Amino acid sequence: MRRYEALIVLDPDILDDDAKALKEKFSGIIKDHAGEIIKIEDWGTKKLAYLVRKKDKGRYILFDFVSGPKLISELERQFKITEDVMKYLSVKLDDDVDLEAFKAKAEKEAVEAQASAQAEEISDAVETTEKAEPEPQTDEIHEENDTPPTQTESAESSTKEEGQ
Repeated sequence: MRRYEALIVLDPDILDDDAKALKEKFSGIIKDHAGEIIKIEDWGTKKLAYLVRKKDKGRYILFDFVSGPKLISELERQFKITEDVMKYLSVKLDDDVDLEAFKAKAEKEAVEAQASAQAEEISDAVETTEKAEPEPQTDEIHEENDTPPTQTESAESSTKEEGQ
């Protein structure tokens, strides 16, 4: 099996429900052809480098998957006949992928990511609790008479003593 990425640029005026339906349609095609989806990322609407179908923006969606080479031709055919797909690009990332090892690695990374997210939530909660506790106030009393004289005062007093 091979690992692929397919990036599609959808019409920027597409509704969120329609974009979700297209993601499900294309992921269904991948699964029907014995492919395994690694991830699907919706990058949102971004500015295009040049006009495509008289539009300067597009909604980007990335499909990362593992499959055989026959799936790519079917997937690209579906991209071509779908009206809302303005552009697409399919790239082969790796020639030989062990699917079981890849699934185990992806599952391990997901568990680690979840654990780090939980640890971050706990540390945020601890910081919030520490900030909520009032700091003890110290009573400091400054008396004006206890301060040392400034240089001008000491110079004046020394000239008075010399003059006497």
